[in-house]
Amino acid sequence: MPHAASPTILYTAAHGGFARESVPLGGGAAVFDRLVEEWSRTRPFEFRLITPSILGRAAPRGADLVRFGEHDYADFCRAFERAATSEILKHDPATTIVLSNDISEGPDFAALDRAGFRVFTIYHVDVVAYVAAIYGRNRIAPETTVRWYRRLRPILPRITRLIWEKQEASVRHCRGLIVPSPGMRDVLLRCYPESAPEKIHVLPWGAWEDSPAPSPDGLREEFGIRDGARVLLTLSRISPEKGQDLLLESLLDWDPPDLWVFICGGAAYMQGRKFEHKLRKIAARFRNTRVIFPGHVTGERKRAFFALADLYIFPSRHESYGLTLVEALAAGVPAVCLDSLGARSVMRKDFGAIVAPDQLQSAIKALLESESRGAMSRAAREFAAANRFADQAARLTKILI
Repeated sequence: MPHAASPTILYTAAHGGFARESVPLGGGAAVFDRLVEEWSRTRPFEFRLITPSILGRAAPRGADLVRFGEHDYADFCRAFERAATSEILKHDPATTIVLSNDISEGPDFAALDRAGFRVFTIYHVDVVAYVAAIYGRNRIAPETTVRWYRRLRPILPRITRLIWEKQEASVRHCRGLIVPSPGMRDVLLRCYPESAPEKIHVLPWGAWEDSPAPSPDGLREEFGIRDGARVLLTLSRISPEKGQDLLLESLLDWDPPDLWVFICGGAAYMQGRKFEHKLRKIAARFRNTRVIFPGHVTGERKRAFFALADLYIFPSRHESYGLTLVEALAAGVPAVCLDSLGARSVMRKDFGAIVAPDQLQSAIKALLESESRGAMSRAAREFAAANRFADQAARLTKILI
């Protein structure tokens, strides 16, 4: 039961409240849903949710969000910022703490700070680092873009404020920043060296408890997978930063007949549909290997795919943590990852490998043929069991109150 003197937490989330919709909203929405579930069970404090439903008749569905273009999404960010900020300002800052699940979509951090609110922000993605990695192709350091933005702001499009200004405002005006990896903390400190290191809290989310996986026999029958075939699995939204093209391109000159590659996930956000078209064009070049796009999968079907897989492949170009990677490990699936902040914070050699793109095929071959995959599976489960989401939710509670 919450203590009588505990403050009320206002938890604001632009991608929250869509749990009943099967759409690929990403890790931020997944963490929101799990935190709400955990805090509803443990009741460490009173909390209220501020989600897009606050926009009334103008509120988008989850399916709308993942289809918005850049300008439509920017309009949504601004509308949600205004509505969330207005709602928060109705409360007493002496008895209210604000937790933002967003940066670009978050409330007006400066206005809330001026009003005396204690505000904390969860960083699911370092937006500045993401833009530098994906649009800048890792040729420009994130901290360089921060310096450039401050000089070029008058001549840049207004939409860029949702990236650089909102992130800098969250760093400057929040009491605490919650990040999932030490690497993300280090990048933030390089971008904003004036920030106090002690206010950046590293909480790797870990694995949540789930019901046992169903048998994969139904999937084997559905797709006609013969005994002895080997199965690779990726599971994320289809978007350039997720790097599914790097996986497919690495396998083209191998193309064995007994290999199945499942690219689970739905196209989402600004470049998703164009990227999915690219993936399907690459997949059509295989003569022997089967490449399947099952779409966005959840619940029992997702757990069945983990049970089906011999290896989980995590080929992201940019990843802050990697919730699906942890889910795969909890299911006992060894993994091969491309190097990213997320992979480095999770992976251990006991249950997989982190490699460069040109090493992806050889690493997959080696692990598929390895006699130690059983031991790797056990190590993966043990790692996930020792890193529980419930423990991190409890740590977050202590940070907030």
